[in-house]
Amino acid sequence: MNLKLIVVGDFAVGKTSLCKRFALGSFKEDYKPTIGVDIYSSRIEIPNKAKVVLNIWDTAGQERFRKLYPKYYKGAKAALVVYDITSRPTFESVLRWVKNIRENVGDIPIVLVGNKADLEPYRRVKKEEGEDMARKLNLGSFIETSAKSGINVDKPFRMAVNLAISRILEIL
Repeated sequence: MNLKLIVVGDFAVGKTSLCKRFALGSFKEDYKPTIGVDIYSSRIEIPNKAKVVLNIWDTAGQERFRKLYPKYYKGAKAALVVYDITSRPTFESVLRWVKNIRENVGDIPIVLVGNKADLEPYRRVKKEEGEDMARKLNLGSFIETSAKSGINVDKPFRMAVNLAISRILEIL
């Protein structure tokens, strides 16, 4: 089964780092900004459910690319909305990202991801705020990650795939 996952969020929240750490197992401090979209592929086996080829669409967070999002979102079955736990403005943008996804793709499963958990001393968004936001927006799940240290990197992708497969099986 092929499944398209979109990864969205403001500029420099670590979307590309998260995607590359998950799909390629690598991390660099100095990624260049994504221009438009980068696509990664990864195989995931969900026990007792399915083998999935996950096509990850890592979108650019800059304002100038936002008019292209509806094209990138087309066909997505799940999404990650990523913010930086050290940046309150990126957290405040979560509502806009979720609204944009739902307007363009409908009610697909969305996992809220607080990234850069390795920067705990610089935290500006409490974990409980992320949990509350996920609940308030009726998102599939919430998790904090660190692409740099590898903490929980695979979990949001697996959560999103599980939620999408469950939704697909409900329809069948």
